[in-house]
Amino acid sequence: MKKVQVISIQHQQFPLETIGKFHLDSASLKSALLEAKEVSNCDEIMYINTCNRVEWIFTLDHFVCHGLTAKIISIFCNTQEEEFIKTVAKSCVRLSGEEAVLHCIKTAGSINSAVIGEHEILGQMRASYELSVKYDLAKDGLRILMKQCVKTSKQIFTETDLRRKPVSIVSIAWKAFQNKFNQKDIHIGLIGAGQIITNFAKFLKEEDYSNIHVFNRSLIRAQQIAQGFEKGTAHTLEALRITPVEIDAWIVCTGSTDFLLFPEQITPSKKRVFVMDLALPQNVHPTVALLKNVESFDMRDIQAITSENIAFRNLALEQCEPIVMKGLEEYKILEQERKVELAMQSIPATIKEIKKTALGSVFLKEFEGLDEHSKEVIENILDYMEKKYISVPMKMAKAVLLDLPQKN
Repeated sequence: MKKVQVISIQHQQFPLETIGKFHLDSASLKSALLEAKEVSNCDEIMYINTCNRVEWIFTLDHFVCHGLTAKIISIFCNTQEEEFIKTVAKSCVRLSGEEAVLHCIKTAGSINSAVIGEHEILGQMRASYELSVKYDLAKDGLRILMKQCVKTSKQIFTETDLRRKPVSIVSIAWKAFQNKFNQKDIHIGLIGAGQIITNFAKFLKEEDYSNIHVFNRSLIRAQQIAQGFEKGTAHTLEALRITPVEIDAWIVCTGSTDFLLFPEQITPSKKRVFVMDLALPQNVHPTVALLKNVESFDMRDIQAITSENIAFRNLALEQCEPIVMKGLEEYKILEQERKVELAMQSIPATIKEIKKTALGSVFLKEFEGLDEHSKEVIENILDYMEKKYISVPMKMAKAVLLDLPQKN
């Protein structure tokens, strides 16, 4: 098992526009991950993109320099401007070993987020990991890391005050939506069918909105959301060219790097249209916000709102610190246990070979001279000894390495 490494382009160092340039659509992701693995010569790799960060988590023992960082991130960049990529590579966060693990645990627990306490990030990390598993790009290193990230983040969410105040992206977006509308008969267009849109749709359903029109690349996913509403309709993205009805509010969030909503999709009328773009990079063309009858809301507005809760978040972060450090120590134990297992994985085959040699060569004549009952007894004894010689050394090695008390 090699060291966990992290390359992070996040909101603390870069504006949202820069982060958006490293968002890759799902169709290109597999080939990009495979190329990044080959370029870096890493064992495992996963790629996370959220509203306020892009990260590469991989396993590699040697130091990741600026040059290698530039090579990796350029594969996922929407622009190939050499100077831009070099500048980002020098300024982005690069972490290795224990620091990288600690960063991942904090990220999963939403401590590193622009919206501290939002729980969407854990689901996004798990989805990214599962995709790497699907592409055979995640093995023991990332498996153990994600196992600990999930466990610790759940503790953070249940044992601290981070979840007692609505600070998730969806919660903030929903509050902004409610401030604009109180009538339930408006027509709402949802573009996308990912986690954020799905969660937003749950709020709409709970508040008895019924005229919901879902547009998504996959019609099946759009139908799954639309069927939860009395007057819900499902459409592909192509249908955006001619919207079925006059939409009063657009809620947009997809993994696409393209603009999906343009001025021509906004009905030219005196009636105000609310457009909420929760995607990064943005899915709503900038000219939409310039229309006289449009009121827009995007991730920059969400960041401004969350900055008002600094005092509350800092207090909650103090509660998180011991949980995070405990999670790091638990990860170290899991990692060491797995290293022992890998180091001793040849023991079972070696013991079986010794048994085979004993009965088939060294003591062959003596064994053949025994009656069937005696042979059965000898084989049962050797089977028992074989199991013990496999399990006992493994337990002893773990106890010695991890300084655990040994049981008789």
